[in-house]
Amino acid sequence: MMEKKSDKLIEEMLEDSIIYIKLFNRELINLSERKFIKTFFWLILIEQYGNPSMSALGKTLNISKTQMTTRIDELVNDGLIERVPDGNDRRVLRIVLTAEGKNLIKKSHKTVKESMNQLLSPLSHKELEELSKSIEIIKNAVLKIQGVI
Repeated sequence: MMEKKSDKLIEEMLEDSIIYIKLFNRELINLSERKFIKTFFWLILIEQYGNPSMSALGKTLNISKTQMTTRIDELVNDGLIERVPDGNDRRVLRIVLTAEGKNLIKKSHKTVKESMNQLLSPLSHKELEELSKSIEIIKNAVLKIQGVI
């Protein structure tokens, strides 16, 4: 029962990764597996936003065009994404996951989920429920601050 609750919580956390990227970006940078974590979350973000434009993605992450270009170049060079001209406005570049990028998300999702399950394992069922409610409150507060809701 607790595993199902933690699985649900993890799914919610992964679905809402943009919030965690914004909240924990500095902490993620300090992780030893920094490149993997950054890559995974960038790919999830691109997937969730449905092939965003470079400028929209930069605005969402609140990062400069220089930082945005550098990170996108890295992901393009790794074969995980590609820049594609927008069908309606060729001046706009969309960020699109490649098959390799989609595959990395699929494989990594399981690994991340298993790791997070281990992190959450000390929590009781009640604590998992409280954490889930707290995350929902935080998510809604951040979305409200951003003017999304």
